[in-house]
Amino acid sequence: MESTYWSGKAAVVTGAARGQGAAETLRLLRAGADAQRLRIRVADVTSEAGWVALAEEIRLAGVPLYGLVNNAGVTLRKTVTETTPGEWRRLLEINLEGPFLAIRALAGLMPAGASIVNTSSTAGLTGYFSAAYTASKWGLRGLTRAAALELAGQGVRVNTVCPGLVETPMIMQPNAVHDAGRARLFYEGNRDATPLSRAAEADEIAGAVMFLLGPDASFITGSDLPVDGGMTGGGVYWRIGKATGNL
Repeated sequence: MESTYWSGKAAVVTGAARGQGAAETLRLLRAGADAQRLRIRVADVTSEAGWVALAEEIRLAGVPLYGLVNNAGVTLRKTVTETTPGEWRRLLEINLEGPFLAIRALAGLMPAGASIVNTSSTAGLTGYFSAAYTASKWGLRGLTRAAALELAGQGVRVNTVCPGLVETPMIMQPNAVHDAGRARLFYEGNRDATPLSRAAEADEIAGAVMFLLGPDASFITGSDLPVDGGMTGGGVYWRIGKATGNL
C-alpha cells in the first residue's frame, strides 16, 4: 500500500545529508515518492526567508506535499551552568525554531491526509543533563501538540518520534566537555540503559517515521512515539532489576 500511497506525492526532510534524515529520504524514495522532483538544498533551517522561498518553489512545482519531517538538529552535552547563553540560543534556534518555521511555511500547502513528523528524543521524555538539548526536545513535543490542534481541521496530522540511542555520527561526536573517550562512555552508558542492549540503526527510526507519515497512522495525531529499545518504558526499574540480578 505504501508504494502506491506515495506515488506522485512529495515530502520535505530536513537534515537529510546523513544519519536518520538520509535513511528517511531513502525510505520515501523506495516507497514511490516523486524521485523525478528530488531536490537537494543546502539551507539554514533557521532562515525564515529560506522557508518562504521553499514554500513558493513547492507551490509552483504543483506536486502535493504530503510529508514534512523536521529531522535536522544538533546536540550539546553541557549542563545548565556549563552552557553559555549563545550556545543555548543557537541550539534552540536550530532544534526548535527551525521546525516552527518549517511548519509555519509549509502547512498551508499540505492537503488533508498529509502528515508532519518532528524528531524529538528520549531526552524530551525524561530528565537529561544536557540542558539546551533537553529543553529543545521537550519544547518540540509542545510545538507538536499545538500544531496538531491547529491543523486537525485541515486534515493534517502532527506527531513526534522520540529516538533513543542511534548509530549515527552525532552520538560519538566529541565536544568541549566530552572528548572522544568520554563520548565512548556516553555511548556505552546509553546502551547499558537500553533493555534491548544495543543502539538502533538509522533505518529503524526511519521505519517509525514512515509509519507516522503514512496511511496506517491516519488516526494518530498529537502523539509521541518512543523508538528507544525500551529505555523510557523500562525507566529506573530496568537498572534496578539489572543491579539486583532480577533481569
